Amino acid sequence: MPWTYMLGIALMLWVCWDLITGSAWLHREYHRSSEPFGYWCTLLLWLGVAVSCFYW
Repeated sequence: MPWTYMLGIALMLWVCWDLITGSAWLHREYHRSSEPFGYWCTLLLWLGVAVSCFYW
């Protein structure tokens, strides 16, 4: 298994954890309740990075 697959799986787990906790990190913490736009944009960014690891 290539190392990029392992990185992609780890990032997918991180995205799932962010969905459960309701906060996402980029350069600072975004909370789903107080900043929904920043939260969802950050989550989509990390999801895009995770999916791109499988197409490297």
